Amino acid sequence: MQSDIVVSLKQGDYRLTTPLALDARDSGRNGYTVIWLADQKHSAILDGAIHIRSWHLTDRKLNLWSAPVPPGTRSLQLFINGRRAIRARGPGCKSPTQCKYTPDGLAITGPALAQRLSSIHHPEDLVAVFSVRWRDFHCPVASIAATAITMASPCWHNTVIDSKNGWRNASPVGRPFTGIEWFENADEFLGTPGQFYLDMRASRIYYVPRPGERLTHADVELPITQSLLTLTATPTEPIHDIRIEGIQFTHTTWTAPDTPEGYVPLQAGYLITGNRDRLPDNGEGMMRTPTAVIVLGGAHIVFSHDTFNALGTAGIALAGGTRDSTIARSTFTDISGGAIFVGDTIAHPVAPLAKSARNVIERNTITRIAREYRDNVAIMGGFNDGLTIDRNTIEDTPYTGISVGWGWDYEGEADAQRDIRVTRNRLHNFMLDLYDGGAIYTQAQSPGSVVCANYIDFSGTHHANGIYLDERSRDYGVHNNVVWNVTRGDNWLSAWASWSGNLTMTHNWTDDTHLKPHNPGPTKIFGPNFLALKALPPEASAIIANSGANAPNNSSDPCAF
Repeated sequence: MQSDIVVSLKQGDYRLTTPLALDARDSGRNGYTVIWLADQKHSAILDGAIHIRSWHLTDRKLNLWSAPVPPGTRSLQLFINGRRAIRARGPGCKSPTQCKYTPDGLAITGPALAQRLSSIHHPEDLVAVFSVRWRDFHCPVASIAATAITMASPCWHNTVIDSKNGWRNASPVGRPFTGIEWFENADEFLGTPGQFYLDMRASRIYYVPRPGERLTHADVELPITQSLLTLTATPTEPIHDIRIEGIQFTHTTWTAPDTPEGYVPLQAGYLITGNRDRLPDNGEGMMRTPTAVIVLGGAHIVFSHDTFNALGTAGIALAGGTRDSTIARSTFTDISGGAIFVGDTIAHPVAPLAKSARNVIERNTITRIAREYRDNVAIMGGFNDGLTIDRNTIEDTPYTGISVGWGWDYEGEADAQRDIRVTRNRLHNFMLDLYDGGAIYTQAQSPGSVVCANYIDFSGTHHANGIYLDERSRDYGVHNNVVWNVTRGDNWLSAWASWSGNLTMTHNWTDDTHLKPHNPGPTKIFGPNFLALKALPPEASAIIANSGANAPNNSSDPCAF
C-alpha cells in the first residue's frame, strides 16, 4: 500500500445471513488504512433480517394477522416500520408465595395462574422472565403438570449457584426475589396490540397490529442473523489499520435464551453458561452477551459516525487484546443488550498482549439500550490498561450507564488495570428497572484512574447511586462532577466497602445532603465538595455545558491533571 484504500459501499440494504468477516489479511499496510465508507449522501445498511410479506387476517375478533416464514426460521425479535414488537406475554406471579422455588422449578399456589398455564398447548415454548436486584433472568420452561412447573436446566440450576460474593442472594432463593414478572412466547397469550408469536412448527408468524399499522403496506422485519461484522485476529498478529465509517448495523437476533441454557447473568451482560457447581469468586470465565459487531485482536481500528439500531443482541465489542482503537460519534438505540463492551474480564492474562489497552470511546449517543436483557450496561469496560470514555451521552437505561473494572475483592493485591478515564459524559434516566448500580460504576485496583467532569442528572431515577465506587475500587480520583436532582434515598456518591481505598473525592457539586461516603476509611479523601446546593455556580454550569456527545469542540479539559 502506498495510500489509503477506500471500499465505498453504495446506497443499499445489504441483507446478510452470515457476517461480513475480516481478518488480518484485510489490514492496512505501511501506515495506511483500509476505509470501509458508506456513500455520504445515502445510507449503506448491513441488515440481518428477512422481510415478511403475504399477511392475512387470521382472527377478526383479536385483529390477529399471520404470514408465512421460511421453514426452520428462529428469531426472538420483530420490527414493524422500525418499531420493536414484543413477544406475546402472559401473566406472571408477583409474589414469591405464588411461585415458590423448588430445585426443579416452581410450585404455583395461585389457582388462576395454574389454570392459565396448564392450558398452554406447548409449555416447552414458554420462557419465564424475572429480575432480582441487578440480575435479569430468562429461563425456559421444560414442562407443566398441574401446579408444578419444571424449568429447563442448566438455566434453572445456574440461577442459584454461588460464590463468596453471595450471588445466591440475588436469585430465586434470595430474599429480594419477588416472583416471575411474566411468562412469554405462547400463541394463547396473543391479543395485545404490538405483540407477536413465531410458530416454528407451522413456519408462521402471528401479530396483532398497533393502531395505525397496516401490515399489507408495512415494512415488517424478522431478524435471523446474530452477527453482522467480525474483525478477528490475535493480539500477536492483529487485524489493524481499518476504519468503518457511516455504516448502519441493524436487525440481529440471538436465540440461545430460548434453549435450556437460557439467560443467566452474573452482572452487566456477562453470563453463566454450562453446568456449574460454583461460580469463580472473581467472575472470570463468564460469556459476554453476543454483539452485532465484534473486534478480537485488533489494533488501530476506528468506528466513526456509524449507527447501531433495532438489534436483538448487544451493539459492539472491542475485546481479545484489542488496543489503540476507537468508537466515536456513533449512535446506539433500541438494542436488546448493551451498546459497547470494551476489554475482557481476566485481569492477568497469561499473554500480556491479550489485555485490551489504550482504547477510546468518545462522543457517542446511546439511548434505549438493554430493552430485553436489562442487566446490560450502556458502556461496559472490563479490565483495560488505558481506557478513555469521554463525552458520551447516555439516556434511558434499565441498569448502570458506564461500568469499568471487574473482580470485586478477589483479584489479590496486584493492580488489575490502570489509567481509566471516565470524563465529560452526560447521563440521564439510568437505573430505571434494576437495583444496586449507578450512573457510573467502578471496580478494581486501578492506578492513574479518574472519574471527572461528568454530568449526572437524577431526574426520573430512583433507588440509585450517581458515582458508585463499589467493592475493590482503588486509586480513583473523583473530581469536578455535577450530580443533580438527587432524590431522598439516593446517593450522589457511594464508596461503602471498607476494602475500597486510595480514593480522592473532591470538588464535586450536588444537591444531595449526604456529607460523607458510606465508609470513609483511612485512605479516602472526601472533600472539599459542594453539597446540599440549591443552585449551581458558574463553574458547575460550565461542566454541564461541556459534557456529552454534543459538547463544543473548543471546550477546555477540566480533567487535564
